[in-house]
Amino acid sequence: MWIEKTKDGKYKFREQYKNPLTGRYNKVSVTMDKNTNTTRRRAQIRLEKKIQDKLMHIQDGKIKKGVTLGQVITEWEPVYKKQVLSGTYYSWKTYKKQILSRIGADTLVSKITPKYLINIYEDMLYKEKYDKSFVIQLKAKMNHIMKYAYQHDYISSLPTANLQINWPKNRHVPTTEEKFLEDDELEDVLNFIETKTNSPYAHTYRSIFEWQSLTGMRVGEAATLYVHNIHKEGEDYYADVHGTLVYHGLKLSEQYKSPITKTSTSYRTVLLPDRAVEIYKEFSAGKKPNDVLFNVKNHFALIDSLNQALRICKKDLGIKKPLSTHIFRHTHVSKLAEMGVPLYIIQNRLGHSDSEITSRVYLHVTKKAKEKYDGIIKSM
Repeated sequence: MWIEKTKDGKYKFREQYKNPLTGRYNKVSVTMDKNTNTTRRRAQIRLEKKIQDKLMHIQDGKIKKGVTLGQVITEWEPVYKKQVLSGTYYSWKTYKKQILSRIGADTLVSKITPKYLINIYEDMLYKEKYDKSFVIQLKAKMNHIMKYAYQHDYISSLPTANLQINWPKNRHVPTTEEKFLEDDELEDVLNFIETKTNSPYAHTYRSIFEWQSLTGMRVGEAATLYVHNIHKEGEDYYADVHGTLVYHGLKLSEQYKSPITKTSTSYRTVLLPDRAVEIYKEFSAGKKPNDVLFNVKNHFALIDSLNQALRICKKDLGIKKPLSTHIFRHTHVSKLAEMGVPLYIIQNRLGHSDSEITSRVYLHVTKKAKEKYDGIIKSM
């Protein structure tokens, strides 16, 4: 360590270290007000920490020692935040609290073993009776964190790879038929929402759900449509999907439309069926181009209110299928499949390149249609 006096009367303490990637020496420095035995000791400690921080982030293939889980999470969080929607990042806070309370921020990542993680997950499942879906999501977040640690040479192998967890059997796994609504079921749900929910916005809620079933849009995409997002080309009307609703943890007045959609393929233009055009004309009447199409209290519809209406509907009508805003999206898939629309066109219309559920619904409906026509052919 050497010391240089600055023009303003302070002291700059310098130290150098060898960069293992280049073989050259780099410098670090700290500035102190005085040059005494005490400040020299403090400067030396700070310089050593700076050097260790620099070396820790040099990916030279050597495993960095002494890296804690808390340090990895602090580095990984800003990266993760840029990779996901705000709603997904908001939910991370719950899982972060669980991870840090069970494993500890001071735990060395190199000491986290597969067996250690298995015991945590299985204790949550069987001793603490956590829902399987919650533990699966917790495990997924931990996988992301440990992958980051592996990529930055903080651990030599991934303890999260191929964990043999004894997952409990689901009490009820929804069948493919339960993923969408038949015509009569859709009509019953829409009519109930319109007439039985006792909400001043019942008609708006019903129209959003019907719009989803006609376009395949996610509820956040439909709820954030502006009047100008719909345009006419020739005799046809199209909807431009360029964002989704950010609402997790926010009041109605704080919610906003994010230009970031769920996936890169979610940016799309959707041809509107005649019934959707009727809905558009009804809700755009008297509005300006920058007004929200399905507005509630001069703002976006509250997603929690939409789901609450569906919960009431499910209970009162005795519907066995899981009833959420997403079921209308799958219902759209089923209708297009019945019409013989190819799967790749449906996927493009929904705004994703691949989806297991979409494929399952499509194959289920097309198989059902084939069986129907098999009967007709046999009776010839």
